[in-house]
Amino acid sequence: ARFDFVMEAIHKAEAETGERKGHYLNVTAATSDEMMKRAEYAKEIGAPIIMHDYITGGWSANTQLAQWCQDNGLLLHIHRAMHAVLDRNPHHGIHFRVLAKILRLSGGDHLHSGTVVGKLEGDREATLGWIDIMRDSYIQEDRTRGIFFDQDWGAMPGVLPVASGGIHVWHMPALVDIFRDDSVLQFGGGTLGHPWGNV
Repeated sequence: ARFDFVMEAIHKAEAETGERKGHYLNVTAATSDEMMKRAEYAKEIGAPIIMHDYITGGWSANTQLAQWCQDNGLLLHIHRAMHAVLDRNPHHGIHFRVLAKILRLSGGDHLHSGTVVGKLEGDREATLGWIDIMRDSYIQEDRTRGIFFDQDWGAMPGVLPVASGGIHVWHMPALVDIFRDDSVLQFGGGTLGHPWGNV
């Protein structure tokens, strides 16, 4: 029912504004069967993009979904919910650099990468390294960015990095400097919560 309500709101907003609107319908589920049912339904009701939490949903489920999206013409937005459990402690876990590579191998069109600014602040050089790993076809060793060897991705498609989390218009100079052109900048609560709002 949630998908139906969201699509109804999208169609209403498109009719009122004459602009294309969208929403990342989250198809993450406890089983891959349920995930695929949700994806099929999202396609049936006309959603151009869906979302999957690739860490909580599982990497093999994500690969299945990414291949299905490619075959069915839907974009796949990837959220990294639960990543901090794995990558924040410097003494154990899996570094986000590795998680970004796993996602690129598994498949997806966008991935939250951290922003350096906003509420998801992180180390600038490490974030730039993740962005390169996600997006570029050839990455040169740059230990300041946590890239320890040259990596040639060949024809492997890239993933657009997503900046989100408390960002607003005052962050634009930094965001453009960090992310350059091929990226997704999501302005939500950070804009609405800013004293100037979405003026």
